[in-house]
Amino acid sequence: MTINDGNGGIDPWALLLETDWSSVEHCCPNTAPATPVILAELLDDDEDVQRTAVRNLGQVVTHQNSIYGAAAPAACFVIAILGHSRTMTLGVYFHEERLRPLRAALLQWLGDLAYDATYDEDGPGEPDDVTAVRAILPLIYEAARPYLIDANLLIREAAVHAAAMTLAAPELAIHIPKLVPLVRSTLSASEYRVYRYLAKRCLVTWGVEPGPLPDPRISGPEPMDRPWAGGYSDDPPF
Repeated sequence: MTINDGNGGIDPWALLLETDWSSVEHCCPNTAPATPVILAELLDDDEDVQRTAVRNLGQVVTHQNSIYGAAAPAACFVIAILGHSRTMTLGVYFHEERLRPLRAALLQWLGDLAYDATYDEDGPGEPDDVTAVRAILPLIYEAARPYLIDANLLIREAAVHAAAMTLAAPELAIHIPKLVPLVRSTLSASEYRVYRYLAKRCLVTWGVEPGPLPDPRISGPEPMDRPWAGGYSDDPPF
């Protein structure tokens, strides 16, 4: 499957219609909106509906860092819409406090999904579901690549995060030298503390001396190994 940045390639609506959503589930199939409803609402004309859909994406499709059957096909849809004009809707998404475009939040979600899928050998979910997400890591990397030099800093940060989180896959490790300077210059200097932590973690994992962070605005205790452990721990909004 080839999916580009949303300006061509896979039609997201065809992808939505062709996927057998009855064969995959998210965390709360009996109480939460169905996955295709959540995904379609990401591009709704009502910005509040969009923001709710992003919250559902983080709390339902990947609740508490767990990978469910719906995660991989949902990620393919997210990849397919990244270039859509509706993904520039501003909002405060996930744990971030900064006002940023929806596109940045979607890239962050893809990066978080990649991180969860590669954090350890087994992965946080059923083996088939984890394998399905690992299989699309190259698609996540390619989807993030056009935004690595985006003019919008918050989109650029999220793209570097998404791309960097896929590089635990052996077939993508060849891209590490390209990502090292971007991680240093973008994630290490981010106002978002989790990105700064992940920058250092990536560099250490890749065998690169992280050195002092370019931006010294770090205060308080060091974050735990998985700084968002527990995922979006609020109760699902339904």
